[in-house]
Amino acid sequence: MDFVYELFLRNYTRQKIRFMEKELGFQRLHLDLGGHKIFFLKRPSAQGSDKTLFFIHGLLDSATGFRRLAPFLRNDFNLLVPDIPGFGLSPLPKVKYLYQVDVFADLLYNSIRKLALNDLVLAGHSMGSLIAMMIAMRDSEKEKRVQRLVLLAPGGIPHPQRDEMRKLLFPSKTEEIERLLTALYQENVPELGCIAKRALLSQWNNVAHQFLTENTLDREKEIFLGKKLSAVSQKTLIISGTEDPITGPTMVKKLHSYLKRSKLVWIPNAKHALHMERPKEVAEKINSWL
Repeated sequence: MDFVYELFLRNYTRQKIRFMEKELGFQRLHLDLGGHKIFFLKRPSAQGSDKTLFFIHGLLDSATGFRRLAPFLRNDFNLLVPDIPGFGLSPLPKVKYLYQVDVFADLLYNSIRKLALNDLVLAGHSMGSLIAMMIAMRDSEKEKRVQRLVLLAPGGIPHPQRDEMRKLLFPSKTEEIERLLTALYQENVPELGCIAKRALLSQWNNVAHQFLTENTLDREKEIFLGKKLSAVSQKTLIISGTEDPITGPTMVKKLHSYLKRSKLVWIPNAKHALHMERPKEVAEKINSWL
């Protein structure tokens, strides 16, 4: 049945991609990094600008997760959204070593370099924010392509309730999906059918996600940078929901204190999926700051 569920989810993903192409003006882009193929969705700047907003999705998501946010973002930037390697349509061999957040950061940074992107605003949601910060730190020591950071509901420090979060983010029963959804959305929680729930369970508990979980827990002090984030030199905008139970206000405030050039903005009555739940407000914060 896992194969059937995979086909179901791939078909749903392709429907969302077609929507973003037809309704939002995105184009598909496939990039070969010498054995690793990265899938992107790209919306060219309306003014032909070289400035790029590079958005990295979070755990259990894909590039299409920004379909509600994209229409409200400034169109004088190129908008480039990858599927993180191992997610969506970016294949990654089922090799345990590869499923590590810093490896994802290496591959995406290599894609930035191969695409010769400069004057870059690097953005991310949740795990994508952590990847963005890793890239920014490395870029500061190398080519200085990344000019600014935008972090939505960012992760970057060890979670004080690690085991509880692990259970929340990797549901093993269909009823546990409801608990996860209520942690993501304050209002208008999506209602999923039985097949969709079983398909998501199959994907979220596959070997690749098990590898990522094990690697992250084994290397927690290396992955969650904590005070090392003071090395981030770029101006940074942090946007978070006041009711977020996953990366809550206490965690976000601590992360803000480590990022010396950061501005923290709250979205009232929003939870972890604030870019899906309150896309216009989030985009307005980003647009005015840029």
